[in-house]
Amino acid sequence: MDRVIEFSTNHPLLVAALAAVLVAIIANEVLSYRRRRDALTPGDATRLYNQDKAVFIDVRNENAFQASHLPGAVNIPMEHLDKRGDRLARFKDKTLIVYCDNGQRTLRAVQTLKSQGWPDVFQLRGGLTAWREESFPTEGKR
Repeated sequence: MDRVIEFSTNHPLLVAALAAVLVAIIANEVLSYRRRRDALTPGDATRLYNQDKAVFIDVRNENAFQASHLPGAVNIPMEHLDKRGDRLARFKDKTLIVYCDNGQRTLRAVQTLKSQGWPDVFQLRGGLTAWREESFPTEGKR
């Protein structure tokens, strides 16, 4: 133990770098856990949608939505999500499944909707990219 203390006092930059790396690893693991916890696979999302228990919320911009989107999806761009909750009122009894192109922006959307009082909100794991990889249908001009 004395040698650890001696090393720490002789090499404070190395100890600080180690601490920074450990904090980064822990933060990454926490974010990964939160993404997995609040995420549905395309297959699970499809089952909920087909049972009329869910609605897809597309948080991409209008042009991307028009080009291609999930069947029956509602487009509410990310920057309007906290102002457009009224468009979602008709889906109060359904699970909201939020998606974007690759799933990177949807965690923030899930948090925003949950803070607005929506109890059942999930993100589509992998977004529209994962949906297409599963060969599920899309709508739009594409």
